[in-house]
Amino acid sequence: MTCTGCSKKVLKVLQNIEGISSINVTFVTGIAEFTINKDILDVPQAVARISKETGFKLTKIEYDFQTIDMIIGEGDLNKLEEFVESIEKLDKSTYRVSYDPQFIGARSLVSKIPGSKLAPPKFNKALEEGKKKLRLMWIKCALSLALAIPVVVLDWSHNSVPYATKSIVSLVLASLVQIIAIPEFYIGALKALIYSKVLEMDMLIVISITAAYVFSLVIFILKRVGVSISINEFFETSSLLIALVLVGRLLSEIAKVKAVSSISLRSLQIETSILLQDGDEIEIDSRLLEMNDKIVISPHSRVVTDGFIVSGEGPIDESMITGECLPVMKKVNDEVIAGTFNGSSKLIAQVTRLPGKNSITDIAESVENALAEKPKVQDLADKIAGYFIPVVIMISTIVFIVWIIVGLKVRHQSGGKAVSVAITYGIAVLAISCPCAIGLAVPMVLIIAGGVAAREGIIIKQSNVLENAYKVTDVVFDKTGTLTDNEMRVEDFKILEDNGIENDEVISVVKQMTLNNTHPVSVAVANFLDQKDASSAAKIEKIESISGSGIQCEFKHSILKLGNPYWTKLHNHEVVKPLLEKGYTLLCCASDSKLICVFSLRTELKPEAKDVIQFLSKKGQTCHIVSGDNRKSVEMVANELGISLSNIQFRATPKSKQAFIKSLKGASKEKVVLFCGDGTNDAIAVAQADIGVQIGTASEVTKASSDVILLGGLDGIVKLQSLSKRTFNRVFFNFIWSAIYNLFAILLSSGAFVKARIPPAYSGIGEIVSIAPVVLAAISLSIKWKKE
Repeated sequence: MTCTGCSKKVLKVLQNIEGISSINVTFVTGIAEFTINKDILDVPQAVARISKETGFKLTKIEYDFQTIDMIIGEGDLNKLEEFVESIEKLDKSTYRVSYDPQFIGARSLVSKIPGSKLAPPKFNKALEEGKKKLRLMWIKCALSLALAIPVVVLDWSHNSVPYATKSIVSLVLASLVQIIAIPEFYIGALKALIYSKVLEMDMLIVISITAAYVFSLVIFILKRVGVSISINEFFETSSLLIALVLVGRLLSEIAKVKAVSSISLRSLQIETSILLQDGDEIEIDSRLLEMNDKIVISPHSRVVTDGFIVSGEGPIDESMITGECLPVMKKVNDEVIAGTFNGSSKLIAQVTRLPGKNSITDIAESVENALAEKPKVQDLADKIAGYFIPVVIMISTIVFIVWIIVGLKVRHQSGGKAVSVAITYGIAVLAISCPCAIGLAVPMVLIIAGGVAAREGIIIKQSNVLENAYKVTDVVFDKTGTLTDNEMRVEDFKILEDNGIENDEVISVVKQMTLNNTHPVSVAVANFLDQKDASSAAKIEKIESISGSGIQCEFKHSILKLGNPYWTKLHNHEVVKPLLEKGYTLLCCASDSKLICVFSLRTELKPEAKDVIQFLSKKGQTCHIVSGDNRKSVEMVANELGISLSNIQFRATPKSKQAFIKSLKGASKEKVVLFCGDGTNDAIAVAQADIGVQIGTASEVTKASSDVILLGGLDGIVKLQSLSKRTFNRVFFNFIWSAIYNLFAILLSSGAFVKARIPPAYSGIGEIVSIAPVVLAAISLSIKWKKE
């Protein structure tokens, strides 16, 4: 929603639909809440109609309840049913209980069933599943190698071991290795072919190992029944091929677990906490915390969950969440963030959010959701991989046929001998060709990059950000709260005489109008007036926030406006005009264009602002300022930062910000525009930009509509662009490596080089050789970033 008219339109549409009631439309949040009578109206039908009639895209909001895993007897479940939202059975005795923490707490739930207890904690299910799969892969690798190595040794033994013994032992061991390969290769490949009509990479392996194993088995049987054949079995080919491919997959699994670990902030969630209860300090499982509990944050320990300080003060290291390297001083009523590290002071905090639904979870889910989306470059990788397998099968078939012809016509071999030689070349081509490097080229690097960004306090919510950030040509900044400190200060306050309202009433009215308004100007004025006494409690009605302009209300049958001097039409007033010329940010209160009072505010540039602008300018990027503030204020900031006055927009409304960004993008197809604001009145501009960046806090991660949230300072833009460039340098390297590897691997295995070839038994090493550089390139991104 871009204006209050939008909210009214939505409200009218909803009111006209039978079966919808209890309607509440909020313009600022863009949320419409209502109740649907399912006996009258079908939900999908309602959504389709609302979307059609309002023109808005609807997103269903699901309010997930708190969950806790408990070990309880099935007969005791009925004791919980009236207190919880749902109960889901996980295994024989473990149940996931979903409950509303505002209605009942975790300790109360556990106490309902004597003898029940919490199940082992699982804060990061994806990581735990990855580690479980990794352990299984270690076992498969160890078994396959233990079985394959004797087969290879027997093949090398020549005449030291009787042929009959060697062939029988090799058959048995090779068959056992084939059994290991069934769940790992055969099942998935065949299901993909039968149900999805898709040729997977596993199919190349299946064809290779099946051809080698079956061909050797046929020779073994023929020799056992007395048929004279000049060629021998080569069971070592299928056995070693399987073992080496599994080793390659083990390496891949190790890399994936490391990658998931690198992006996972869930490990910052500590499992125990110290509860302050009736003056006693009790250590409990963090999952048993309840809303408004008071917890002790011991010196040099992590903050368990989100809350605010009720006792004590001291520094807290927030670098692991915000990327800010310096500790932040915290005092009573200041917010503390889950996962941050307390300094040397003992603090007591009151819980506002519970583990599993706190800032750690919000940030982790945002990072994971972004990575779940496919950037455009991934589509390219998928297309290449899609063509790869049929092409390799075709090449393998051609190689097989060519070598049969060479054997028969050039080398004058027998038919059996020619086929046995040709099949080794065909198998080698199939086995050594590996699209894994192509498949991992993008996601592996993006996963690592997402983790690096999160550790720097850069929360990427859209997958295309890393793909486009290094291409940015224009950076558009909001002024207040973005280039300047968010905390403005009131330097002067003047109430005009003979305005018809008592001074105490003026203070009371402005207090009420600015209360709970998050704009930096309103916050500064509200804080300023908190220090002033007002004996009169003025009664105001119909408060309405006008985006990009100010606030209005009814007072004594008149409309009062509180906002910028242009919206209140006071910019030429004899009191206001000189203040504007001095570069003050002004907040004027007016009734029927008659000035009642005026607040003069100033703010300081953020310490990193100059360096960021200089860095972007040196990179050839054009910096702009688009602000709702007056001309003089914006020009002063632009001059101080070295931004050309031709690149500024003042007195900008949300719509004019959107129009400015749209005009920048329309100037050239090569333009990539990044907009950075503090989230106040910036939603439209954020959506219009190619990359929308919001400077926020950990608590705003899930609410923000931007593509990126900077939990630290403005230098996050510099870090984001640098990370984007390094990320796609590695993606480009991975693509080039994949092409070079597969070209030379196919040439070597097909016998294209007269004096050099890769035997089929060793073709499995291709999996390791192909993905190792890809994995190392991705991991090096994290290692190099840490060093710098």
